Amino acid sequence: MRSLPFSEYIKALGKGQKGARHLTFDEAYDAMGRVLDNSIAPEQAGAFLMLLRMQEESVEELTAFIRACRERLPKDLSRLQVQLDIGCYAGKRRQLPWYLFSVALLASEGVNICLHGASEPGSKRFYASHALPDLGLPLAQSIEQAVNHQAVYNVSYLDLGIALPELDRLIKLRELFGLRSCANTLARLLNPSHAPFAVQGVYHLHLDERHAVVNEAFEQASLVFRGDGGDPEVNTERDTHLYFTQDGKTREVIYPASPGWSMKERDVSTSTMLAVWRGEQDHHYAEQAVIASLSAYLMLLENIALPEATTRASDMWAGRNTQRLPFEAR
Repeated sequence: MRSLPFSEYIKALGKGQKGARHLTFDEAYDAMGRVLDNSIAPEQAGAFLMLLRMQEESVEELTAFIRACRERLPKDLSRLQVQLDIGCYAGKRRQLPWYLFSVALLASEGVNICLHGASEPGSKRFYASHALPDLGLPLAQSIEQAVNHQAVYNVSYLDLGIALPELDRLIKLRELFGLRSCANTLARLLNPSHAPFAVQGVYHLHLDERHAVVNEAFEQASLVFRGDGGDPEVNTERDTHLYFTQDGKTREVIYPASPGWSMKERDVSTSTMLAVWRGEQDHHYAEQAVIASLSAYLMLLENIALPEATTRASDMWAGRNTQRLPFEAR
């Protein structure tokens, strides 16, 4: 495809209610490549991203954007050789990131997992990266370190600034825009570790369904659902629709709500998490969130039904080693 002046893409998106249109796959692929490469004026990039937010990206546009992003991933990321990729981008406000215990339990069973995420300045959210060091998993400062952490912990956490700095730069623009852009959606869909299985948590209504349709265009098997605060954690206070995609087809499973309602966490720190892990503190929401999230992950990885997955998850939680940190070296 011959590249158009970038102003043509802005014009296509911004001509008003009657004249605006979505970009074709080729147009979207070219446009996002130029945004990532920082080869256009910053004013053009800002206008492009905000017009996309106003119009909401089509499935075709998102698929093209992901292609452009994945082509710019460092080749060294393929060295991670992991089974499961989980994006941790939302950050928590009301609850702690209990899903990290689900990740730790999978890792203790020998599942290799790549966590990746980014933190937004001034968001006042509690991110996975804030909790992991206290839970026993250091944050990788390079791809080489991430590879080493996989060998030691079966898990690595890689900041998006290392995995794909071009996309991380776009996420950080929220500080200028006051609004999130499609960069947050792209990061969740990215699967930078090239894992055969991927988990994505989203926040807004119907975004899970759109993610599932996008996932149908890619090879990995995926799970997407509306998680607590937008993170990949099943919130058992309401029914959760789990969308499993494999070989271009999506099926839906509903994880039913459990009785009870939890208050907002008073102490947003890992001290509470460690007390629950060690069995020193009862926490109804935490236990339910760990078992529910782990059940969903097991359904994806092993293609088993919900009752079997829930039984296995409950047993894994009950049998955890409370004398060790969740991510202690093997």
